[in-house]
Amino acid sequence: MKSERILLKGLGIFILASLPSCSLQYEKVTDTKASVPEIVFTNVKFSRYERNNQKLNLTSSKLEEYKSDGAYFAEEAEFCTWDSKGKLDTVGSCGLIGIQPNENTYTLLKGVQIENNSQGIKISAETMQWNDKTEQLIFAKDDLVHFVHGDLELAGKGFSASGVSGRFEFEGPVEGAISTDDIEEAE
Repeated sequence: MKSERILLKGLGIFILASLPSCSLQYEKVTDTKASVPEIVFTNVKFSRYERNNQKLNLTSSKLEEYKSDGAYFAEEAEFCTWDSKGKLDTVGSCGLIGIQPNENTYTLLKGVQIENNSQGIKISAETMQWNDKTEQLIFAKDDLVHFVHGDLELAGKGFSASGVSGRFEFEGPVEGAISTDDIEEAE
């Protein structure tokens, strides 16, 4: 009986000592809106028109919209854009695309394939980010990027490009080929 009393006293002291160290903070409000989508669509076919001209077409297996920052995320996305004359400009696909309209950024992940007809460019990589405001195209530093422009075909890491200047660069080693007059030269 004496040992039970000591055990109960010890258990009571342990419980009283642990109460003040409780980690719940009731005064702190947690915003679950940032982590839970407001709307979820499945099997999406989305088109955007401006002045009766189609500008964008997006198909996706799943599209989520988040109210907190206005972001959109689309899985298994395929998209097309048209220029101001109604000509097909860009065709692309990826496993996941994140669109943040407030920041004018588009982040593409999981097998990115882009073909831009107006500039004659084809790009493939695992990840890509486009900033519409600064017109900068950036890839992950260690991501292998395949770039084709006319007769030029390159593959390398650390790729970035500017839509303003039309210039591009690789920070890492580059391999490629230039085709001239049906003769292919490797570099």
